[in-house]
Amino acid sequence: MVKELVSQCPRCNEKLIATKLSCNRCELELTGAFPLSRFDYLSTDEIDFIESFLIAQGNFKTIQTDKGLSYPAVKKKFEAILEKLGLDSGLEAGKNECDLRTVKYQPITENESLVIERIKKKLNEIGGHVSIPMYSGDLCEIGFDPNGKGLVSNKIPVANQLTWEVFDAAVEVVIQNGGKAMKGKARSGAKLGSDDLPLDSVEGYIAYKVHGAQKGDTAFGPVFVIAAILDWADVCNNERGYLTIKPEFMSDSSKEG
Repeated sequence: MVKELVSQCPRCNEKLIATKLSCNRCELELTGAFPLSRFDYLSTDEIDFIESFLIAQGNFKTIQTDKGLSYPAVKKKFEAILEKLGLDSGLEAGKNECDLRTVKYQPITENESLVIERIKKKLNEIGGHVSIPMYSGDLCEIGFDPNGKGLVSNKIPVANQLTWEVFDAAVEVVIQNGGKAMKGKARSGAKLGSDDLPLDSVEGYIAYKVHGAQKGDTAFGPVFVIAAILDWADVCNNERGYLTIKPEFMSDSSKEG
């Protein structure tokens, strides 16, 4: 009878290793010290979460619905699994030297906003991948996400944080604020609805509208890249603490409207 793999010692809780392997077909047996993979040391519940994460393509909102969990609970579980796998360093430091998986071209469809049209057009002209300056002066790599849902960046290791909906939401809240909106301080751990992360800030609005976060929740903070992209695409000005709309973009938007 096949039994579930036991990866932790029931006496001292130390990680176990395999010392004997056998073939059910020819009865060959191998003895030695065979380390288990780091995934073997995850619990059944953690493996189930990873499977849900992959099926949802990293979309926290989908996982919230499927699991009946709040945004902070999903985020906390995700980070705990990364830490257990030894992959959490990427969240803190980013992946400044990583090679992005991108595609060279994304078609512009009729029902897309002027914001997305601007971004796609500029990226299509240069092969779908470029390095752009952030407010800090550092360079940030961006490119088309192969799944067609948005962009990817070496500064944002978490999937689906730069979807097309995010850019539309960012510009929407800036316009709603009269052309100037606070970026927000999600990276500092601020709670949604607080003075540092109000609902009408760029990060607050994105967390609420796109990712389904609620008041009192913490949120992921990708605005430093979002603001840089919108500035590069000639949609907004990336200013210290704020994102402002560019008059020429508003003029073009009015003509299309």
